[in-house]
Amino acid sequence: MQNLFEVFSGSTIDASFINTFLESNGIETNIRNKSEESLLAGWVDPNGVLGTQIFVSAENYEKAEKLVRQYMDSREE
Repeated sequence: MQNLFEVFSGSTIDASFINTFLESNGIETNIRNKSEESLLAGWVDPNGVLGTQIFVSAENYEKAEKLVRQYMDSREE
């Protein structure tokens, strides 16, 4: 099993945009949505709105982290 590293944790909306951005740059991602997980388990996580994480492989971590930073900086402008 390949080690995965978190490059983003935040809102589901931001995660969706970042995921698309990473994949369009050739980086395979793995998303964990805590809100959906809690609903499937039969309860609602009150922090679920901010509970989406994006993971990438070790070989893509550095590039992905730069791209996430680039995306987040572009939002602040």
